[in-house]
Amino acid sequence: MSIPYNYSMYEASDAEVKVKEVKGVVSVVDREILFEYKVYDVYGSALSNLSKFSIDVNQIKSIQFKKGFPFTGGKLILEANQWAFFEPLPGSEQGKITLKIKRRDRDAAIRFSTKLNLYQSQKRLDDMEE
Repeated sequence: MSIPYNYSMYEASDAEVKVKEVKGVVSVVDREILFEYKVYDVYGSALSNLSKFSIDVNQIKSIQFKKGFPFTGGKLILEANQWAFFEPLPGSEQGKITLKIKRRDRDAAIRFSTKLNLYQSQKRLDDMEE
């Protein structure tokens, strides 16, 4: 299951504020969450090549989907166990990344977060039984 996402990030310097747009796809491959993305400027010109980043599902502290207004998508919020785990992703802050999801992909994002939460709950149960 792959879900397209995007989000904006801002870089401020003394002289100006730069706005960049990150567009990509998030998916689960084996036991890893794979992020594939490109960074664009405000005008839609690519600033980077296709980049890939993956994180082990066990390194995720929480994942939740927050619905937006009725005619908008929502946000998929992933939080890692440690700040450093999401450091390679542009726009991550304090071990957390917020992905904007379009309305047409909202149901897939809900299933994505539900499956990962179910996996984590089952893993915790298995760890408690051992």
